[in-house]
Amino acid sequence: MNRFFKYLLIIISVIGGVFLIGSIVTVLMIGCAFGSFDKSYSVTELKDEYYSKEAEIKDLINYYNKIKPENYSVDIEFKNDKILERLRIIYKDSSNVVYQNWNVNSNVLFTEKLKGIAGWNEEQIAVLKNKLDIANCISVEDGEPLKIGFKRSGLGMFSFNVFQEINTDRSKYNDGCEYILVNRNLAFQYGGGAIGNQCFPNKN
Repeated sequence: MNRFFKYLLIIISVIGGVFLIGSIVTVLMIGCAFGSFDKSYSVTELKDEYYSKEAEIKDLINYYNKIKPENYSVDIEFKNDKILERLRIIYKDSSNVVYQNWNVNSNVLFTEKLKGIAGWNEEQIAVLKNKLDIANCISVEDGEPLKIGFKRSGLGMFSFNVFQEINTDRSKYNDGCEYILVNRNLAFQYGGGAIGNQCFPNKN
């Protein structure tokens, strides 16, 4: 009988250990999927990151403004050289969405429908991706201000909003939550995603 209970305890311990390890692995996998271990940036760190790449970011903006379509706004984020994390194209006049997709091959831009809209070729996409890499950024979105996606953190995104116009109202970009106005040329933004924190995690 004692031997029976001994083996029973061993079996229970093994099963419990396997269950515990499985639970830990599952939690870690979920955390990785939602970016729980991604780096978060303070305002001071974002300033350091931006000013260390200011010339490269200006070069990126100049190139994007040179190739962007006249009648459409393009929001493009790269996952790697071939895959786009996000691609969104809207009409400038009406804000109606022309195309929107996630995790899509960059070749979609060369399909008959989108090539006539964006008008970009493979070389231009490669140059844009390279300039983003050099600027240590991952996305660019047309608008005023023009938004440069810096890094993702969890479900959120840290971005640099660079003002192009003198008369743009800056007040909405200094709410102390989603936006931090640095100066008349620049505002930092943290978008927490669908279910994430919508305010800057560290305003220092």
